[in-house]
Amino acid sequence: MKSIVIYFSLSGNTKNAAESIAKKTGSDIKPLNVNQAWPTNFDDLAALAQKQRDTDTHPEISSEINLDNYDKIYLGYPTWYEQPPMVINSFFDKFNVSNKTIVPFSTSGSSTFEITVPYVQRMIKDKNIKLEKGFRANSEDEITNGLK
Repeated sequence: MKSIVIYFSLSGNTKNAAESIAKKTGSDIKPLNVNQAWPTNFDDLAALAQKQRDTDTHPEISSEINLDNYDKIYLGYPTWYEQPPMVINSFFDKFNVSNKTIVPFSTSGSSTFEITVPYVQRMIKDKNIKLEKGFRANSEDEITNGLK
């Protein structure tokens, strides 16, 4: 089974986790790039994230990723307002991941991983996707335990 780690990261925390997961699993790795500038000021970023959530805005992804040769996708994101950023919705909008296994992972300074699960489940509802138990990936210990 060939796997890939796909991630969205602004601060670098999720990128670091994604790189660790790719190394530990022998997976390929690709970032999700978005066709918009993100604010560098935390308050402005928080306001934009909340506006996207409130208006159900799915930012346009500029990344082109061929998923034909992959069976398993480790999908990483930061937790914003106790859920994945709206760009994760965009991922499921843009890419055909039917008949694939998705393993979500998140980074967060305060939220548990489990709080994001209902959002991911809604994103994949009525799609032919196997969702494996994901994990919080804030540390090497969490990553190692999550991959067991």
